[in-house]
Order: sequence, then structure tokens, then C-alpha cells
Amino acid sequence: MSRSRPTALSAPLLSSLSPPEPPTRSHRLRALAAVCLLAVLVVRIDVRTSGRTRPPTAVRLSAVEAFQAASGGPAARWAPEAVRAAGHALRDALLAWSREESRLLPLRDFRPVSARLTAAAAVARDAARLGGERRARAVEAAEKAVADARSVEVQAAALLAATSLPDGQREHLQRARLLVREAEGLLREDEVEAAGERADRAAADLRGALGPPLEAAGRYTSREQIASWRRWVEETRAFSRSTGQTVILVLKEKNRLVLLQNGSPVRTYDAEVGRNALGVKERQGDRATPEGRYRIVKKRDHGQSGYHRALLLDYPNAADRARFAAAQGRGEIPKGEQIGGLIEIHGEGGRGRNWTEGCVALSNPDIDDLFSRVDVGTRVTIVGGDGRDGAFSDLLARVGGASNAAP
Repeated sequence: MSRSRPTALSAPLLSSLSPPEPPTRSHRLRALAAVCLLAVLVVRIDVRTSGRTRPPTAVRLSAVEAFQAASGGPAARWAPEAVRAAGHALRDALLAWSREESRLLPLRDFRPVSARLTAAAAVARDAARLGGERRARAVEAAEKAVADARSVEVQAAALLAATSLPDGQREHLQRARLLVREAEGLLREDEVEAAGERADRAAADLRGALGPPLEAAGRYTSREQIASWRRWVEETRAFSRSTGQTVILVLKEKNRLVLLQNGSPVRTYDAEVGRNALGVKERQGDRATPEGRYRIVKKRDHGQSGYHRALLLDYPNAADRARFAAAQGRGEIPKGEQIGGLIEIHGEGGRGRNWTEGCVALSNPDIDDLFSRVDVGTRVTIVGGDGRDGAFSDLLARVGGASNAAP
């Protein structure tokens, strides 16, 4: 039996079965270079697609401009806490920007910085909006306060035009009116808070000064008082209708003298009354025109009166004396006071204000006309008003003081 010889293996097969040769240094360097190139390509692709290393310049500019607008506008005064918060947010975002710039380019990521800048811009815009809203509310409140003070000032002027006030009240009103002017000036200068404060003070002072005279004027809207005056007026008209006689009707707060014949007006004259137009005639020297039913007791022609012509009334009559005695009995009028007298309808009027010591004044042409139409014995009824369309009833209606007003 013969032994077979081993078959010879081919060279390629032998080489494949032999262990691999260890990598050389050049092989390792080439592999490392390939890895680095791949990493660079990945980073470049990421940078191009994400933009994370690109500084958000436009976002930064927008945030800075938003903060400058807030800090340079009304918010700096009206919302300082919001402006401070906006400043802190912008500062933090810019610090984050600086930190990213200090990193190596592949490691930079400005996306969080961009988000911070966007948030800082929003905080700044909110601060600006809040400041504008607060200022607008303050301006509205100041304008309202000034308008309110002006309204009360108009009421004060109307009251001063209709009657005289004690010197102390006049000085009080004058000081309050100066405060109104100060408030107007401060509002023009955008000193809003100071303007509102001055206006509130002015209105309070004006109302304080107007309080006593407005309280006295309350009888011009009193239901009971107006009912009495209307009854006197109607009785006077009824007398004229029934007798055909001419009568005189004086309405103090309307500054009007009406001549009635057969119960109907035939002439109406502008009239001025006592400077204490609010008051009721109580005593000598109180400068109030009496209210009641009187008669002409004497016609004083040229040279017989210090006022061109005059019609002397029978004040005080029995009713006046009875009221005076009762007031003295109650202690309302001191015992040494006198009731007064010499109440006339006379000339030298037409001054546009109530100025007499208690008389009724007409212009000279009007007293001439009235003088020719009446006689001694002509009835004269003087009332405060009829509850409407008068200086005091209108004023009280405007200030809300006519709660007890007659219809």
C-alpha cells in the first residue's frame, strides 16, 4: 500500500490563511486623518444647517433698541421697576453672548443667547407698554381733576356774579382759583401728578368756600319755600285779573321785574337787587332785599331821590315787624338791632350785578317807563324765585344741591 503525498497549497490560499500584518504608522495616520476629516465635515454640516455658531446680531440690535425705547420713554418714570427688570434681562443675555464668543468656534452655540435676547426684548416692550398705560391713566385722572376744579370755579363765578360774599370767603375763593391756574400750568408741563394734586386741592377749597353760601341758597330749591313764593305770585296775578289793576312782581334770583295788567305781563325789566341776594331781609344793614307783599307809598321824582327816580315801598309792613320781633324773641337778632327801612324801586341800575343795600334798581330809562305806569297804592310782590331758571336754583341743580327742589 503506497502512501500519498500531501497536496501542495497555492500561494494565494496560503497568504489568506496567514495572520495579518500589523498596521504600520502610516496606516494609522491615514485613518486618523480620515476620522478628523469626517468630524470636520459633520461639524460644518451642523453649523451650516443649525446656525448655532452664528451670532444673532439682528436679535441683539432689536433687544437693545427695545430697552432704549423703554428706558427713554414714559416707563422710566411710570414703571421704573419694569425698566430695571428689562435691564437685568438684557445684561444677562449680553453676558451669555460674551461667553459664547470666548469659546472655540465649533463649540459655540448662540441659540440660547438668541432666546435670551428675544425674551429681554419682550420684557422691555412690556415695560414700555406698562409705562405708557400708567402715564395715560395718570393724565386722564389729572385732566378730570382739573376739569372738576374748573367746573366748581365756574359755579363760584356764577355765585359771585349773583350775590356778594364776606371778605373771608372771597379771599378763600381767590386762593382756590389760583390753585386751578397752577394745576393747568403743571398739566401743560407734563407734571401730571402735581397737577392732579393741585386740582384736587383747588376743588376742595372751592367747595369749602362755596359751602356756606350754597347752604343759604338752598331755600331757592326748597319745596316749602317755593310753594309759598308761587302762592304769592298766583295771588298777585289773581288780584290783577279780578280788578284789572296794574301790579308789580319782582323775582330776585331771576333779576327781573314784571309789570302785570289784568293778570298778564305787559312789560319786563332787568332788575338788580341787594348785594346779599341770597339772604332774607332781617335787619338794617344786612344788604338783603325784602320778600313779601308791599305797596308803593310814594313816587319820588327828579330831585326827590338820590337815584334819578324812585318808588318808595311800605317796608317794613306789619308782617315784616312780626317776623322781626319773633326773631329777636328767639335770640336770632340781637336786641340792639333795627329792622331798617327806605326800600325803593329806583334808578341808576343797569350795572349787571347785584349791588344795592336792599332796594331794587332799574336802568334810568326803565324806571322812567315804570314810573309812568304805576301810582301810589300799586301792589308790589317780591319773591326769591319760582324754583327754576334762576341764578341760584340753576346753580344748585348743577352742583347737585337741589334734592328737595320743587317740580
